[in-house]
Amino acid sequence: MKKKLAHLALAAVLAGSAFTASGAVDEDFMRNVEDTFKSADSAIGLKDAKTATADARELEKMFKEVVDHYVKKGDAEEGVKLSEKSIALSTKIVTTVAANDFDSAAAASAELGRACKTCHNVYKQD
Repeated sequence: MKKKLAHLALAAVLAGSAFTASGAVDEDFMRNVEDTFKSADSAIGLKDAKTATADARELEKMFKEVVDHYVKKGDAEEGVKLSEKSIALSTKIVTTVAANDFDSAAAASAELGRACKTCHNVYKQD
């Protein structure tokens, strides 16, 4: 139940947030991150290693773009740290799924959702 609430909260935050800086990280990009996250999380729950791994690898790439966004934006140290944490959590999903440790993958996914929510709470636009 906690996991579902965390994911619903993440979806609401992502849907209501937009990045206005120029570049690839914009509202559409973040919707893509959200959709990929939901897909990965669902695949973890279904123990679909192939989909979970592919989605987590895609998340790694997307969060690297988010890191670049915050580095270019400047004065966004928290955004850089949270984005780097998100890369690490996405990588953890890949490694735990590869080890068939779906419980740890689910825990990493939940933590990833919290990292996203924290970042959006700090940087969301009014």
